[in-house]
Amino acid sequence: MSGKSYYGYQGGSGHRRGAGTKDGLFGWTVFIFLLLGFVFLCWMGSYYIFANPEKAANYRLLLRMHKIEPPVRFEITGAPRGEFLKPGQLLERFGSMTTSEIRRANSSLLRHFIRNYHQVRELVPYAVGTYRVLGTLPLSEETFCKPGLVALLQAVEQPEVLLEQPFTALEKDLPRLKRSLVTGQQIKLEKPLDLSAVVHIERLSENKILLTTMPLLYGTYGAAKGETSFSLEPPEGLNLEAGLPIISPEDIAKLTGGKIIPGKNSESKSEKTSGGLSRIAEEMATPSPEPRVEKAIAVEQTRRLETASLPVAQAIPVHEPTVLPAIPVNTPIGNENTPAIPRAIPVGTPLPIVTSTPIPVPTPISTPTPLPTPEATTTPSPTPKLSPSPTATNAVTMIATNQPVAATPSEIWPVYEPGKMPRGRLVESSEAQEMATRGIGGERHYLQGRFTVTASGNGRAVFRPQGAIAGMPLGPNGKVRVIVDFPSGATPPPEGNVISRDSQRPFQITSVKRGDDGQVNIYAREITRGQ
Repeated sequence: MSGKSYYGYQGGSGHRRGAGTKDGLFGWTVFIFLLLGFVFLCWMGSYYIFANPEKAANYRLLLRMHKIEPPVRFEITGAPRGEFLKPGQLLERFGSMTTSEIRRANSSLLRHFIRNYHQVRELVPYAVGTYRVLGTLPLSEETFCKPGLVALLQAVEQPEVLLEQPFTALEKDLPRLKRSLVTGQQIKLEKPLDLSAVVHIERLSENKILLTTMPLLYGTYGAAKGETSFSLEPPEGLNLEAGLPIISPEDIAKLTGGKIIPGKNSESKSEKTSGGLSRIAEEMATPSPEPRVEKAIAVEQTRRLETASLPVAQAIPVHEPTVLPAIPVNTPIGNENTPAIPRAIPVGTPLPIVTSTPIPVPTPISTPTPLPTPEATTTPSPTPKLSPSPTATNAVTMIATNQPVAATPSEIWPVYEPGKMPRGRLVESSEAQEMATRGIGGERHYLQGRFTVTASGNGRAVFRPQGAIAGMPLGPNGKVRVIVDFPSGATPPPEGNVISRDSQRPFQITSVKRGDDGQVNIYAREITRGQ
């Protein structure tokens, strides 16, 4: 009996031990699969969060993790590649999109903007053209960005195209911003000074579209007459919960009074009295510390100016010999006012030792010369007669008067016919870095190449070496700009033009300097006549 009981105990014990092992293995397998699913979900979730920062929840999480940067200010040489679209081209491209295409395009455009256009392969659409301000609204905590104003703009050439562009600025600059963005004011978005990137597309009624644009350069805008100007700053942050567009259809109706598209030929009173706003180039907004160069004047004109404006210094002879007056023969000797006449001494008479008395030299007297008066007819002053010097070469030492004399402008340079300038070294803008390092010394350098005019005015123009893509400088020319002064009477080329200079009509380089930020400035002059 005891043996059977023992066998049953062993058998029962062995059966229970095997079942527990199978249950534990199954449980661990399920747990491992759950872990794999959790890892897969975490990987997919992180990929979704990083790949879609335009979602409000994702953007908020990335900000907390410090994995995304706020909007930054771009330099014109480091901005993303893009294409500049006029109002008609904007309407043609975005006005024909379907609802699903607009949704995908909005996600892509906003995603690129939030990422500050890192690793963007496609071209960024930039809006250019002339637009009219229909109204403004303040930016606050409940809007897409802050602080500043958002302006509703309407294309002058294509009234069906509306833009809403946030103008973000510091709190102290808001009053100036409000005075500048008045209803009816025109704003010119020009290539390549303005980089107003399209970040959102909205279709309105009556075949109209509303585009949200962001000024990536955040530069300075001003009127042609300098009456109004304001500077922009990147927004402090983005509120994606508020969404885009910033201006709703109801706000558009309030700003425009229900008439979004006025007649093309209609102009308000403010349009006639105020000048158009446009972005001021960095070179013109913050002048370079290089000293201002005077206008160049032709050689013949320079000589006429020297002859007409420079007073002639009075010449006074030095060490002029004293001329004794003539004395009659019978005049008695001994008069105090009569100079003594040396007497003849007989031969053999010892000569007395005479100590020579130095003859005083007459002190030159400064004769003040009156400055020339700006009259049409001037009477030439008589030229003083010079007494001959006792020297064999008849040289006369000139002493200038103490009267201040107008100096000849040292910055005047000659202007030549094409191809007839003096010999010099011909260089290109790609050698600017080397010249900034070693300098140009006393050697004459000429600059040739193809350039884009980025700023022009007051006898000076700023050029950028033209790049191969979208007119932007790349490679060695990425941080090179050329500042050229033009002769008096010559008109610098307007902004946006492309000019080419070869060995027949190069610019003469005066200096090459490198700034603290690595920017190389080439200062040059126009030295050839004609166009």
